[in-house]
Formats: sequence, C-alpha cells, structure tokens
Amino acid sequence: MNPWGFNILVTGASGFIGQHLVRRLEKQGSNIKVLVRNSKKTANNNTRIFECDIFDEKVLRKAVDEVNVVFHLVAKTHDSKNIDNTKDYFKINVEGTKRLLDACSISSIKHFVYFSSVKAMAEESESTLDETCISKPITPYGESKLLAERLVFDYGKKYGFKTTILRLPLVYGPGNKGNVYKMIDAIDNRRFVMMGNGYNKRSMVHVGNVVDAGIAVMNRKAADAKVYIITDGIDYTVRDLYEIIVKGLGKKAFPFYAPIGIARIFAIAGDIGSMVTGMPLPFNSGVLGKLTNPFVFSSQRIREEIGFESKHNLYNTMAETIRWYKSLKHV
Repeated sequence: MNPWGFNILVTGASGFIGQHLVRRLEKQGSNIKVLVRNSKKTANNNTRIFECDIFDEKVLRKAVDEVNVVFHLVAKTHDSKNIDNTKDYFKINVEGTKRLLDACSISSIKHFVYFSSVKAMAEESESTLDETCISKPITPYGESKLLAERLVFDYGKKYGFKTTILRLPLVYGPGNKGNVYKMIDAIDNRRFVMMGNGYNKRSMVHVGNVVDAGIAVMNRKAADAKVYIITDGIDYTVRDLYEIIVKGLGKKAFPFYAPIGIARIFAIAGDIGSMVTGMPLPFNSGVLGKLTNPFVFSSQRIREEIGFESKHNLYNTMAETIRWYKSLKHV
C-alpha cells in the first residue's frame, strides 16, 4: 500500500544515504523508482531500477515519467585529500543536476528534494551558522553544490514544482566508510592521534536523521523553496567522539596527543608531497582542518517550520555502528 499516494524517484540509490532512504521507503510501501550506475549495489528488491549515469537523457525521461517526488542524491562528494578536482565536481553536481531538472521540467513532478552540503556555505566558522547566513563556499565542491542549489530553485520557480534543499554536515552511520569509520578503526588499532586539545566542536548527522528529514519535507507546502540544515541537534567535540567510540569498542582510553604546531608541519608536508607526486597523501591541511577547526550549524528552522526533530545521535547509535564495523572485520 502506497502511504502517500504518489510515486517517488531516488537518484544515487546505490550510495550510502540512498540505500538507507530506499529501504525506509520500501518498508513503508512506497512506489519507488531508483536511478543507479550499478544495479548490483542497489539494496532494494521490489523497486523499478534504471541503470545509467546522470547524463543519459533518454533514460532520465523514462525514470521521471509519472513520478511526483524526486530525491536527488547523485553527487561527486567532497574529498579533503583532493579538493581541487574541479572538473568532476561541476560536471556531476551542476551539469548532472541540470540534466535531471531538464527531464523533470516535462514530467508530472510535484516536489524536487536536493541533498546538498553545508560546504555550500563555508568550510569552518567560529560561530554557529544557519540558513540566514550568506553562503561563501571556498572549495570547488562547495561552489558546485551552491550552484546546483540555485538551479533547483530556478527550475522549480519556472516550471511550477516545489523545491527543497537539505544541507548536510558530516553524515555517519552503518554502511559509511568515511571519517567516523576511519576514526573507529584508528582507535581500535591504537593509531588515533588527537590533534590539538580536541575541544573544537563540529555538527554531524546520523543517516537515519537524513532519511527522516527527507520524508518529513516530502510534498510539504511549508518546505517549498526552502533550505534546511539537518544535524543531530548536538554539537560534538573530537574528545566527545573519541570517548563515545572508546566506550563502544569496550576499550580503555589511551589518547595520543599531537601539538597543533607539529600537526601543521606534517599537514604542510602532506600538501607539498601531494603536489610533487600528483597523488593525494592521507594527511594534509584539509584533513587537519576537519580534525581541529570548529564547524557548527543550527537546525532550528526545520524544527520550527516542519516540526522535525532528530532522533538519532552518536550516543544512541554508536553501538550499532560498532557492530557493523566489527562485522566487516570478520568477512
């Protein structure tokens, strides 16, 4: 039984967020189409699959046919080891989004939900940022996401469908081998080094909250032409994250500290090494920034306008993530 009475397309359905979103929609009995590059990676069993890239106009038109809501997740994601990959960011995030919007412009779409990034606003900030702040992205990735957001709003206004932007900070949860996974692995193998004092705060969001937020804004008039920042509603320090992971692993705390001055020297060496070799090294200024710079956001707007509250956080989900991490070690 379709609980909302309309059809849904999820692009990037084989990705981390996409798989979680599709599973939730399937569980709720939605009529779903998915757009993927590799159908073997798609988590669903009962949806209609369109296997292509975002530039296949013929398939895109078939995919959006009779669709009312689009969740757009296809993206070239941010890579702190290789932030200057400008061509791919703009090709996929901007031009790819435009191709999908072109197809939507001649379809029956009612609502286009675009999953963006807080990096469309900034890379770091000493103060808490919200949707009213002026966006000043400083990386090609952030610039590409902001341009894609503007395209979404422009097409919605021109062709008469609702549009919503969900800006996400670092997303974590089972299935994501990103920063949190890497930190779990480093702590588990006694390789983690605390850069500086570890008291810098950063906003994060569990994938469950991302999925919940997407469903919460779906076809909501109040969400039309709006940008919403989605977070856990908790600002974590690196120390908080370290202690939560240590507890989840059942280990004793044994943090190693690196003075920030020494860390910067190694980061600069990584930058130089990357330029010389043409290959991204595992530690550079971008990675150091993630570990030491504050980056905090408010998700008050979506609470006030949509009534959305995040249910998941590091404290009540780390055990699940640790179980997933350990399951990979036994494969």
